[in-house]
Amino acid sequence: MSIWSFQWCMDGVEIRRFFRDRPSDGVRMISVCFDPIIPAPFNEGVMRVYLLNEGRKIATAIKRDFERTVKTWDTKPKFEKNVGFRKDNLDIEVFTEDENYRRVSEGVKSKPRVARGIGPGMVGAGAKALTIFPYVKKTIPGVIDAKSGGAEAGPIIFRRYALLAGAIEPRKFDETVEEEWDDKFPERLQEALNIAATKTGYAF
Repeated sequence: MSIWSFQWCMDGVEIRRFFRDRPSDGVRMISVCFDPIIPAPFNEGVMRVYLLNEGRKIATAIKRDFERTVKTWDTKPKFEKNVGFRKDNLDIEVFTEDENYRRVSEGVKSKPRVARGIGPGMVGAGAKALTIFPYVKKTIPGVIDAKSGGAEAGPIIFRRYALLAGAIEPRKFDETVEEEWDDKFPERLQEALNIAATKTGYAF
């Protein structure tokens, strides 16, 4: 979970990131926390409206970025977003509960083991051959956009024995999307705060 802190002061708005953590499952979430120090003419209600509206736009844009990571998948996970105030906190969450997406994003570690093939695509004792089809990965760590890939035409490999590691290289989709928004996120909320301040007659 990434959290940004906003402190409203008489002479401006100070933006600083003060805490970062990672959830145990699912996709990284983003929360905005602010502790208001508000002078008398300051209209907190207007500020909340502008921040909420901008938060919804940001959540939609982040959701689209996550959807880009699976645009070439045959079975696409469903992403959801939640935006709202919790006391003085504006929470922006983009997430999916898809287990396969989590496995690909976080990766899977597995110890290699020797397996015998008993027929095309099968494993077991007394094997004749293990069939291995060419496959091209659709996603790359550090890159948001998925590319074309999957099973492709090419030479089929027949092996009596094969090492089946069962491992998945972590794609780190959440970290990649977060890096994309590291600068844009506070800048857009800062702009929303400035517009709201101007509308209320209290420009920073």
